[in-house]
Amino acid sequence: MRFKTLTPSNSSEALEILKNNQGAMIPVAGGTNILVDLHRAKIKPEALVDLSRLNEWKEISLHQEVLEIGSLVTHADLTNAPCLKGPYAALSAAAGMVGGPQIRNRGTLAGNLQSASPAADTVTPLMALGAVLSLVSVKGEREVEADEFFTGPGKTVKQRDELISKVRIKANPAARSVFYKIGKRNAMAISLINLAACIELDSQGKCVKVGIALGAVAPTPVRAKQVEDYLLGKKLDEAAIREAQKIIAGDISPISDIRATAEHRRHLAEVLVKRALEALCHGEEE
Repeated sequence: MRFKTLTPSNSSEALEILKNNQGAMIPVAGGTNILVDLHRAKIKPEALVDLSRLNEWKEISLHQEVLEIGSLVTHADLTNAPCLKGPYAALSAAAGMVGGPQIRNRGTLAGNLQSASPAADTVTPLMALGAVLSLVSVKGEREVEADEFFTGPGKTVKQRDELISKVRIKANPAARSVFYKIGKRNAMAISLINLAACIELDSQGKCVKVGIALGAVAPTPVRAKQVEDYLLGKKLDEAAIREAQKIIAGDISPISDIRATAEHRRHLAEVLVKRALEALCHGEEE
């Protein structure tokens, strides 16, 4: 297989290259998914657009409760970032569970988003935290909420001439978040299911903001809207957690595959929502 490699030195050059892209040019950052697809001949590009020199998209900043993450930040960067604590702890935890050290050192946040795997680990924390993605092209910039980005397995709303430039999250420092994942191994495993939850409690222990998202239980990662609506305004106690376990079934539509049956995934969803809510109730971050 023959293809060209184009290496823009900044984002403007990259967008100019992609402005007339009809699918023959594929952007590549860490390459952890693209290289596998090339090896298996699943893709046959005319050119790869190497984004590795776009240093302006490799920064993490926290200013006035707004976290901005460049799309080319690696999973290792997310795992080690000092500012990813409190409300952002789930994202750091999830990034630390992506693949092995080599994958975490190469793979990027944008790559995990663009792959649009229903089981992607860093996606559910972004959804639970209400993250907003910035999509840019030569025509300008548009923003898309994380839970509206995915349209199906391997499919997103991003156009061929667009790139993800950054992710923005605004969260109250008082909020707390957790991430849990179950796989067939303790490490380097694709999720049978994963769950991220972010909750902000008032002085009486009532939920004033709730975000819960699950992966590998539907064609795309999903928000647990019914559970979120139920918990809002309620005290996070044992009774509320038990009811949330019952409600979660209405938020998911798992299938049976080589990793797990649909029934097993439904059971695991109940287990993880209980584990997450109990951890947040008791102030335990993961």
